[in-house]
Amino acid sequence: MNILRGKLCEVKQLVHTSLSMASGRWYPQPEIIARYCSTDSVPEVSKKLQNFDKNKIAPCYVTSKKDDSNISYELVPYKKDKNGRVTMRTSQRLFEDSLKKSEISYEVYKKLSKEERDIYMTHLKAIQDRVLTYKDPKTGYIVMTVSQHLYKAKCCGNACRHCPYNQINATEEVRKSKKYELSKHRTRPPNLGIHRRTRFVVVDNSDLGQQANSSGKLPYCIHVYKQGRRKKHMPHATIGDKILVAVDGQMKKAFVVGANTHVHYRKHGIPSTDTNNIVLLDDEGNPLGNRISSPIPGHLLKYRDKVQISKVLALATKFI
Repeated sequence: MNILRGKLCEVKQLVHTSLSMASGRWYPQPEIIARYCSTDSVPEVSKKLQNFDKNKIAPCYVTSKKDDSNISYELVPYKKDKNGRVTMRTSQRLFEDSLKKSEISYEVYKKLSKEERDIYMTHLKAIQDRVLTYKDPKTGYIVMTVSQHLYKAKCCGNACRHCPYNQINATEEVRKSKKYELSKHRTRPPNLGIHRRTRFVVVDNSDLGQQANSSGKLPYCIHVYKQGRRKKHMPHATIGDKILVAVDGQMKKAFVVGANTHVHYRKHGIPSTDTNNIVLLDDEGNPLGNRISSPIPGHLLKYRDKVQISKVLALATKFI
């Protein structure tokens, strides 16, 4: 009985100790949990700290980066070469801010061309290596990274490629000289005018032109009747020039009465339309239709002394 009673006491003690420690494990626990209580409401340690300054005993929190915006970026030494020169690298704060400045979404990345993607990945690799410049994969020129611009803390005014300050110090001429105003998926510069395989919209009310516009296969240029043609170099057509187009399986001559000119090549007094517009001619040089449905540039009125284009101008009702 004494042995059984001792075992029951041991089990009771283990269970009681386990519940008091909130562990629930059946391994040896401390038998006694001592707690010392003081009759005084203020602990002895608190009495000693009452004479200290509150700012000295309060926890010192790390200041956020937003509060450190006035602190300039810095470079840290990386390694020494054989000649004793020290290679500098970007600090951790400069590295993190450079990554944030160079981040783009996938929707923007998938619209980039192959060359633009190569440049973006090369620039990102240079930031990860914590260097200030990189070599352009196409031209071989040395280009400054966004880390270099952040380290300088101002725009240099040269309209740099990775300027994080929106090129605020660059003039308008410098911006235009170093930036094409094109879509991100295009890599070729704008054309100087209408050339071979350029698509057109027929703006007269001829049956052939209306059928071509509604069929989804717009007429395209085959030849330009203009001086200056040489082998593999057809001159570009502008407003008022006569061209040869392929329309609905036929070859017809036409006059250009509207051109979608790029903003860099527009001339004063000559409006630019959203589409390239033409008026079809028959074999004798007369217009196929008897009415022009869209406005045409008033710049064409200077050609009204010419017989063929004067017939086209007679059909127009609106000039812009």
